[in-house]
Amino acid sequence: MKLQRIILSGIAACLMLAMVLTLTAQPAESACGSCGAAGKAGAHSHAVSAGTGYSALEDAQKAGVEAATKAKKNIGKTKPKLVLVFGMAKKFDQAKALEGVTSVFDANLVYGCGGYNTITEEGNAGTVSVLALGGDIAVTPVLAADKDLSAAGKKIGEGLKKASEVKASGKVVILIGDCHVPSNDKVVKGISSIIGDSIPVVGGAAMGGMTYCKGKTAGKGKNIGILITGNFLVGCSTLNKGPAEIHANPLVAAAGQAFKDAVGKNLKHTAMVFAFDCGGRRGRMGKDRPEELKAMQKVVGTKMPLIGFYGSGEMGPKACGQPSKGVGYHISACALINK
Repeated sequence: MKLQRIILSGIAACLMLAMVLTLTAQPAESACGSCGAAGKAGAHSHAVSAGTGYSALEDAQKAGVEAATKAKKNIGKTKPKLVLVFGMAKKFDQAKALEGVTSVFDANLVYGCGGYNTITEEGNAGTVSVLALGGDIAVTPVLAADKDLSAAGKKIGEGLKKASEVKASGKVVILIGDCHVPSNDKVVKGISSIIGDSIPVVGGAAMGGMTYCKGKTAGKGKNIGILITGNFLVGCSTLNKGPAEIHANPLVAAAGQAFKDAVGKNLKHTAMVFAFDCGGRRGRMGKDRPEELKAMQKVVGTKMPLIGFYGSGEMGPKACGQPSKGVGYHISACALINK
């Protein structure tokens, strides 16, 4: 009997040890990188996935490679469906920058334009910024070369109309091109006259008018509308001044307030934010310009993917549900929010 008890005790101890080892070997659950939700990596997906890259290098090709490589790393295993590139327009070889970007990404996905400086969560004095956007979304780009900007807007709208009629909760048009304020409003109204006011049109006018299409400089006199549709929400805000409680400089405060309005109560599920800013504001902010990015990040944190540039006119609705307009001396913020 004593021997049996010893044997049984030994078996029980072995079984307990096996259970402990089995539990220890189970893969640990991790938080989702996009929404923070608990669960095994890859257990759920999102409509919108974004990765950004930033460079302040003066060598254009190296800057393009650096920014694109960061964006590719930051979007992870998600296959991009759109690559947006913003390059510094003044005394900077934008074609070389695009060569750098397209050494990392498929050129057919690459669109964008030039600006005074570029913006991501990493900085707002860049030479090149890149957004890789993917997920369960559809992307439809249309380019118009009409000199009549009202006609250009209508042409973009007609090209987007069929895609704009799909059943999807999230629809937004990113507009970039040679449409210096106040002409940017003509393009916006042209687009909205075809696809309706309910789809926000947000974006910025290129500094110097240079646009990028399919990985190459497309020249001046062109406007590009990119419709993004999917199962997401869109938050928008376009402001030129903000309250003193956000920052003493009303231009800096506008950035913080615009981000606050665009994101609303959806920070946990926000995938990314666009920031289309005015080149004139950039100059007027002077030494306070780094504070503008801090005001944005006070709302969304330092890790939230955001991208934009300082341009020559901004497009967007004043608030969600209002018609989009082309304006100047504003910042246009647009958040893409996973449901």
